[in-house]
Amino acid sequence: MTDDSYRKLLEKLQSQFAPFAALEEANPELGAGQRYAEELGRYRDLLRGAYGPMESLRKSGALAALTGHDSALQRIYEQMRITQNRFVLPELTQANKLFEQFQEVLPSKLTAQFLADKDVVARAIGAMHTPWLDTANQIRSVSAFADLQSIGLALRTMPSFGDQFTNLLRDDLGDWRDQINWPEKIFDDAVVRTRFYEERGLDRALTAFPATAFEQSLDIAGLRPAPPDLIEHFDHEQPVEEGHEEAFARNNAAHDLLQRFETQLRLFINDLMEKAAGDQWTKHRVPGEIRKRWIEKRESARANNEPEHPLIAYADFSDYAPIITRKDNWNDAFKPIFGRRESVQESLQRLYPIRICTMHARMITQDDMLYMHVEIRRILIAIGAR
Repeated sequence: MTDDSYRKLLEKLQSQFAPFAALEEANPELGAGQRYAEELGRYRDLLRGAYGPMESLRKSGALAALTGHDSALQRIYEQMRITQNRFVLPELTQANKLFEQFQEVLPSKLTAQFLADKDVVARAIGAMHTPWLDTANQIRSVSAFADLQSIGLALRTMPSFGDQFTNLLRDDLGDWRDQINWPEKIFDDAVVRTRFYEERGLDRALTAFPATAFEQSLDIAGLRPAPPDLIEHFDHEQPVEEGHEEAFARNNAAHDLLQRFETQLRLFINDLMEKAAGDQWTKHRVPGEIRKRWIEKRESARANNEPEHPLIAYADFSDYAPIITRKDNWNDAFKPIFGRRESVQESLQRLYPIRICTMHARMITQDDMLYMHVEIRRILIAIGAR
């Protein structure tokens, strides 16, 4: 994998943003009209989705090589730089005043649950030390920041798969309960994936921060704790496409976290199913086609003289939901943990796009990171692997 995916992203953003940028330059009064302002805001949101990846590319030095001889890419990067310059680190008194205004008009249902403890958000604001407040959308920034902190607080104080939290989380991350037929383009095209998330119901204000501020807000919310242990006995990792070491640092970190998470989930499933159905559970409680693929992978690993693992170690990410939600497995093992079948299916589906993207060294956006950190944290809490 090369930096070509980043070039494609920049070109995609350029083609989508250019008509609106040209319109704004040619006729500022027209550009200020509501419809045009909404459209400009929408495409600037797409730019914000590239903050994290572009920061990784900048640190690697690859961005300079990409933009140095391409005026169109230079312009789109300059637009991103200008947009990021709107963010400031507010004085604590200013931020608290904005938070008070926000409480009066715009709290989400999730944040409203915790407004009685105003110090939680106040302390979080005080802990920020990098620009995070969008001067052009101040209340929106405060609202999104408060929502991120509320998600973290809810995971510390509510059952992670309880009905209350699950329903409240849908207001922020969207409704993913129904079985999804995945559009192939979302795995290769970050802009298409962004739109897909919006269609599911993601509140993209939650990720509309510069990369450093977004990551810091996740840390303060407790959504990026130390990665779980890697359970090597349950780790049969599939080959992963390589990327530029620095430019793909975010991808590499996401892949490592997901790999560790999957070994924890496999161990959990194996332990519960052995208790429910005995140590031969994979013969009787795994759909036939899934088990057949696992055996084929194990045989291939044996042929390569690889160490042998429990059969579930050869599972694909898409295998977990059918096993967990299968009626007999659900009733005998998983219902007390997850409460509702549609809730755990929803959680795993939210993780599926980033799982595929990390396997194939695709660009990781802040939207992807939000889903990954929230849902991994949520599942690990539920299975007791915090």
